[in-house]
Amino acid sequence: MSSSGVIVGVGMSTPLGLDARQSALVFRARKLNPEKTEFRDRRGFAIGDVRARRLDDALVGRDRMLDLAAPALAEAVRGLDPAEPLPLFLAVPERRAEAEKPLGPDFLTELSRRSKARLALDRSEAFPAGHAAFAVALSRALASVAARAHEGGRDRRPYAIVGGVDSHHDPAVLSALDEERRLHGEGAWDGFIPSEAAAFVVIGPPGSAPAFARITSVATGAEREEDPENPSIGEAATEVVRAAAAGFREHVPWVLCDVNGERHRVKEWSFVRIRNRDRFDEAKTIETRPYEELGDVGAASGAVFAAYASMAFRLGFAPAPRALVNLRSEGPARGAFVLEAP
Repeated sequence: MSSSGVIVGVGMSTPLGLDARQSALVFRARKLNPEKTEFRDRRGFAIGDVRARRLDDALVGRDRMLDLAAPALAEAVRGLDPAEPLPLFLAVPERRAEAEKPLGPDFLTELSRRSKARLALDRSEAFPAGHAAFAVALSRALASVAARAHEGGRDRRPYAIVGGVDSHHDPAVLSALDEERRLHGEGAWDGFIPSEAAAFVVIGPPGSAPAFARITSVATGAEREEDPENPSIGEAATEVVRAAAAGFREHVPWVLCDVNGERHRVKEWSFVRIRNRDRFDEAKTIETRPYEELGDVGAASGAVFAAYASMAFRLGFAPAPRALVNLRSEGPARGAFVLEAP
């Protein structure tokens, strides 16, 4: 199936803004603002996070993610007139705590109802694989678009929606992360700042217009199980980036990665860059770490990065006309994809 397509719709809901344009511009303005929550860590101190202030702080878990995702999905499909309901391929979080309530099999149905987006639920799918899930979802969506286009004449516009949603603003999730000493704070120098977001892009076959960005390659993989005698440090991640960047004649001009300050993530990304040093130029490759402006948005990362790059191309502030996005799940999933200005 084709690994190329174009982005014809974008929607985003983040702590930085109510829509894609606002979120992208405030992101660019560097306005990260973590705040205390009512949740307490194991020492009794208030846990801080970055959260959408339009949502009630008491709203957590599944309902919070639905309220994050619905307006972003509605924005992404606004103005489109597809001949039939569109499939949605959605990145959602990995299970992070025993007490964390599952999203449930009707999550996509409820999202369709709240957003008023016409979804082909029989062809839609959720991918509970964390940060890298968006790359897997994007690959599946591109294959779906290519298959429908190949059928010929059946669809006036063979579009598909790809997105991601996640929120760490949940007592069960924050408690589990605190027990693992993964939250940024006293006693966890390499912890991360938890955040939340939802973003969606609508993709079509090459040549669809008007386009925010072109998708030129997608690669996914999985790290092998850890062997104490022969540890794997970014082997699959290295190959995924190498495959996604194969189309670059020279160095990658702009890379967006989901490094969040945690030592194991920084270590893996360092290995990936070193092993792909023919693609990354220390003097010329611009590296953006969205975490530094938004916090860790988990399974929404890939969708947010894609939406941000698309808006950067559209609004004219992208530092380069091509961008590689690198994603790493806490589990074995790894992914990367390349976007170009249209």
